[in-house]
This record gives sequence, C-alpha cells and structure tokens, in this order.
Amino acid sequence: TLQRDRIFKNLTRKRQRAMRRRVHQVNGHKFMATYLRQPTYCSHCREFIWLFSVCLFYFLVCTCVVHKRCHHLIVTACTCQNNTNKNDLKVTEQRFGINIPHKFSVHNYKVPTFCDHCGSLLWGIMRQGLQCKICKMNVHIRCQANVAPNCGVNSAELAKTLACMGLQPGSISPNS
Repeated sequence: TLQRDRIFKNLTRKRQRAMRRRVHQVNGHKFMATYLRQPTYCSHCREFIWLFSVCLFYFLVCTCVVHKRCHHLIVTACTCQNNTNKNDLKVTEQRFGINIPHKFSVHNYKVPTFCDHCGSLLWGIMRQGLQCKICKMNVHIRCQANVAPNCGVNSAELAKTLACMGLQPGSISPNS
C-alpha cells in the first residue's frame, strides 16, 4: 500500500506540473511553451525552429509559432481577439499600429515551401497556399484570416529599431 501511495502521489505531481503551464501575453498573443514534432519556421525572425527545442506557440487562437527568444519582440497585435471592450479599444487606438493588409492570391509552388504564419509545410500538388502579391508572404488558406495586416513591414527590423530606442513593441503610445 505504501508503494501504491507513492505511485499515486507521483502521478498527481505530474498532473499539477501540466496544469501550471505559464501563458505569456504580448500584444494580445497568448503564447505557451511547447515542443514541436515537425520542422517549423519562426514567424518573427524566419529562422528554423529545431525539432526538440522549446518554442512558444498558441494553438487555439492565431497559431503563430515563434522562438522563445522572439516572443517579446512581436510588434503586431493579435488579429483573433473577440473579447475587446471599450477600455481595450481606447488603449489600442493610442498604440503604435501597422495596418497594411496583404493581397493574397492562390499560388502553385514548385519547391517545398513553409507557411510564414504557422511555420508548417505547404503541401499538395497544386494550389498549396496563398502568396501576397506585394511582399511575397506564403501562407496556408486556413491561416489567411489569422495573418496580421503588416504587408511590406519587416517585423524583426522594426523590433530591433524599437529596442535601440528603448521601447518595447507592446507598450508604445504617442504620449511616451
């Protein structure tokens, strides 16, 4: 019975650790640390995320995949927020904003290509995904609604410039 109690106690400890996963919030994005099972690209810095490295990923809302080192550099707000009230709208109106929509069209890829939003492979023989006519961003058809309106903006360079100025992307307002 003592052995059984020990095993049960270990199982409950593992469950408690799973329940305590920390949620990181940046510009409305909610990131959780997880491990990926397939090759993926970071949607911020466009570098490869290795299979067994920890990345931050919010699966249920906007499916944006980023490195742990890149999550605090996200410049654009989450496009999938439904729960905004009047106070939140006031705050978002005061922040620095980028609102340049993409012009996506169906594209046939001749070489294996990764989605620039969720980081996974665009698969199929024909009509694998969408490509922006202006900035050449490649996305799945299912990811089109979740892509931030930042056509032609290099988010990584913008985040570096803001960091040099001593500003963080999530806390920019015209009064500061």
